[in-house]
Amino acid sequence: MMKLYSPQNEADLAIIRSLLDGEEIYYFIYNDHFGTMRTGPKIDLFNAKAIMVSEESFERAKEIITDYRNNIRPEEVHPEYSLWDKIRMVVEMFVFGWFMPGRKWLRKSG
Repeated sequence: MMKLYSPQNEADLAIIRSLLDGEEIYYFIYNDHFGTMRTGPKIDLFNAKAIMVSEESFERAKEIITDYRNNIRPEEVHPEYSLWDKIRMVVEMFVFGWFMPGRKWLRKSG
């Protein structure tokens, strides 16, 4: 098995799972259940998840992931946090030892 991709979040993982299932590509999610038990930053080999596929399916799976990643809007991938959220995350990291992203403020148009 070869490492194909490390998803950014659970939604990203669910979409990629459905894409691979649709193409009947067999895969294994490294750290699937254990990785969800730990909150905080992703640390490889501790709580980061990775999608593993066989060598025979690697190229086809890589094409599927690349196509999926190219069709995502940038604002969906990298959310912008307010200054208050950034300060709070830094304080929580030092005080409590975890990261908890804050909610994004909805901006009214018009």
